[in-house]
Amino acid sequence: MLMKLSCAAAVIAVIVLNGCGQRTTPEPRSGTSDGSVDSTPAPGGKGGPQADNVIVALGNEPFWNVRVTGREILYRDPEHQDGYRFPPVAAVEEDGARVFRTRRDIPAGAPGPRMLELRIRDGSCSDGMSDRQYSMIALLKIGESTLAGCALIEPDSGLGRVGGQ
Repeated sequence: MLMKLSCAAAVIAVIVLNGCGQRTTPEPRSGTSDGSVDSTPAPGGKGGPQADNVIVALGNEPFWNVRVTGREILYRDPEHQDGYRFPPVAAVEEDGARVFRTRRDIPAGAPGPRMLELRIRDGSCSDGMSDRQYSMIALLKIGESTLAGCALIEPDSGLGRVGGQ
């Protein structure tokens, strides 16, 4: 019984972190929605998402999700479903990876991480749970934790924003 509850909780976390209801038709989950990798630099920055695209990085064990848009970088996990918002930054190229490095200016003693570093590099990646294949590998440093996962580029529907903000 406990195992069934753990599996159900894991499935719910994946649905919440992947943005339930964002897609109505199955599409490849590697690179862009047409299966290619979009490496076009964003206006004013190198290697960032275009105005109508979002970089999504995700992982499990533990579950986590990062959405990089031109408006913000949003980190979420099951314990922090509203997420932590970081200022948007342009990616820099380091050792073959696009690196987004940002910091939240929060008062001393405020909860949550201050620093976020997301490294995205081209390469075959599987989320290990759904057997989905991605064409990008993600490495996330959030606070004192380092987490590994996969990444993709998808159209920005605005649905990933918490509270429609």
